[in-house]
Order: sequence, then structure tokens, then C-alpha cells
Amino acid sequence: MHMLSSHNRSEFLATPQLIRFEYAAGGGGFEPTLLVKGSTLLLKYVVLGAPMQLSFRLLDGRLLYALKICDDGNDGGILWSFAERDEELNGIRGFASSTPLTVFLFNELAVSVAWNEFAPRPSNPELALWARSGGTGRVDHSRARERASAYLGQLHQSVGKDDGWITYEIAGDRAWQVTHNHFITSDASTSLINLFDHDEGNQQEQLGVWLTDKLQPFGCHHSPQIPKGAGTRELTDILLSHEFGAILIESKTLSILAREKLPDRTKLKRDLDKHVDKAFDQLRGGIRKIKSGVEITSKSGRLLSIERDHPAHAIVLVPELDLIDNPDAYGWEFIQGFMEETGGFPHLLDISELLRVVQATEMIATKGTATTPMMRFDYYLMQRAEKAVESGTLVIEVLLSRAK
Repeated sequence: MHMLSSHNRSEFLATPQLIRFEYAAGGGGFEPTLLVKGSTLLLKYVVLGAPMQLSFRLLDGRLLYALKICDDGNDGGILWSFAERDEELNGIRGFASSTPLTVFLFNELAVSVAWNEFAPRPSNPELALWARSGGTGRVDHSRARERASAYLGQLHQSVGKDDGWITYEIAGDRAWQVTHNHFITSDASTSLINLFDHDEGNQQEQLGVWLTDKLQPFGCHHSPQIPKGAGTRELTDILLSHEFGAILIESKTLSILAREKLPDRTKLKRDLDKHVDKAFDQLRGGIRKIKSGVEITSKSGRLLSIERDHPAHAIVLVPELDLIDNPDAYGWEFIQGFMEETGGFPHLLDISELLRVVQATEMIATKGTATTPMMRFDYYLMQRAEKAVESGTLVIEVLLSRAK
């Protein structure tokens, strides 16, 4: 049982993807521990055995470390950080001293979803010396990015002996251990996050439920139903409603766990394009059904009261916005056409961006405005829709500055 400090909780929520070393209390005392936060899609590549490299170098007296995850053939993304605290340097020194490394994976919501222990590497006196001599204190990563990027770019090439990096191939002999996380929704149902669940579509929907359920006292409606023949069918994946309109969320994910071979990102982009177009078609149909006055019930059959007259927000939720291959396909003409057909506002979000929207509603609340969370959520989506029109595409990321 590892006891992890809560120091990084707010940082983990604020940053979509990052890594941090810790020197955490485990069963055998303090142990080097690496915390990895990434998109659920990226974490699936990790647990399925995508090659990884952990690299270190000194830069301007600070210890820079980076984890390369090959989620695109031999290429991949790099998560990096400068060591800022003694706990980080102690963890790296322990790693350099031939101690097993424990790795914890965190999803977009900063929820721990899996862990593994990696066998110790041969001791490295040079890395241990770097960890003893590296400076500490806060680093402005946005400013440091330009300075570090040239060196991080070297990690996309074959690592050479004299390039200043100390690099380890990270491969585990043991299977990743799942961490089950349960969330009790407002209607007293249980929502489970399980990274290894082969129903990957449902898992992304559950992340959406975790984020939106708290926006109104009675929670969000997961898989609301409308009549079809003698039975019912799903209206949309997630539905919210308040006095100023409804919000429909259609979640589209990509099957990774069931594939015999890990796909590269080019393949994923092609697959996602078709899913996004289908999702917007489903949202058009969902809004038409709402406006027609059709009876809408919960999965348990309870009649739902849904606002039908005001413009609706229609959200397509995808694994990663970076997988949208052609942002221009969702430009001004698409936005205008959707609005003319439905009277509603289209949005393209991934889980990290949906988290930002929810966080923005909480930040707006600190201004002292006498509004409900749903009103703030609706308002911020409107502001985001305006930004999309200005940018000429739905594929945008928006940050609400705390200074405003």
C-alpha cells in the first residue's frame, strides 16, 4: 500500500498530461514512485505494452526528466517535468540506486486507474549525483518549454551516447494492476471507472457522468430513453436540462483493448472521423425528438422533465481532440448548418476539455454571481461556441483565466 502525498492533486487536475516523481511510503519503506497522468487513450497504450523510455538530463542546473510513450508506431508523445521538490530528487536518487520503481497511472480526472512495479535497473552513480546536485523550487513550465523543447526533440531520434541524456527502456515483467473507482451519482446509482473494461464506449460515458452529475441536484441522465415500437431506445448518451435549455452529449470512442495489434494514430484518426459525423447526425435527431414533445424517461422508466423550447447544446465527446484529422470539416459552414437545422449549438470536446468547461463553471461561481451550476455551464458553453465561430472550427481548446 503506497501513501501518496496530496501535493500534486491540484496540479494533476489543471494539467491534461504530465509526470511527477515521488518518494512514497510503501510496504518496504520509502520507494521511488512515478506518477503518470494522461488521456485514457494514452494510458491504454501503456497497459497494452507500448514501448516506453524514461530519460534524464541536467539543464541550467535543474534536473529535467521525460517519459516517451510510443503510441504511434516507433514514435510517440513525451511527458516531461523539471524536478521541483526534494521528494522528486529523492525518488530519482532511489531509482538510480537500483531500487524497484512503482508507477501509478492517472486519467484525465486525476483518478488513479492502474499501477505496476518495475524491476530495479543497475545503479547509476552519475544520475544519483545529478539528483543530489539539482536545484529545487517552482519552475514556470510555460517559459521553460521553449528552452527544453530542443533537448526533448532529441528523444524522437536515436538516443546517442553524448547527447546529455541518461535513458532507460521501461518494460514490465508483470501485468498492470487495475484500480477500481466507484462514484455514487445523485440518483444513488453506481458509476464505475475501470481502465481495463472492454466496453470502452461505456467507460468514456462514465467519465462524462463523473464530470456532469454534480451540475444539478438530481444529476445527469445517463442513457435516457424514448419510445420505439413496443419498447424504447436511447435518445442520447448523457442528457442534462434546466430552465434555459437542454444539453445532449454523444460519446464516441475507439476500441483499443480488443484489437490484436496496437493501431497507430493515423489509423485512429481515420476511424474517429466516421464516428464524429455519425454522432452529430444522432444529435440532430435527438434535438428533433426533444422539440417534437416525445416522452423521455430514465433507464429505470421514470418520466423526465426536459426543457424543449430554448436552444440546446449538442456535444460530441471524443477520446482526444488531437485525433480530429481535419478541423476545417467542422468550420463555420458546418456550425451554421447545424444551427439552422436544429436551433442548437454544436461542440466538439474531449474529456480534458469537458473537465475545463466544468472547472470554468466553478471559477465563475467564485465571482459571486447568483446563478446555478447549470446556468453557469450553459453560459460558458455559449462563450465557447462564440470562440469556435471566431476560430473558424469546433476543434479548439479554451482556458478561462483566473485573473478575469
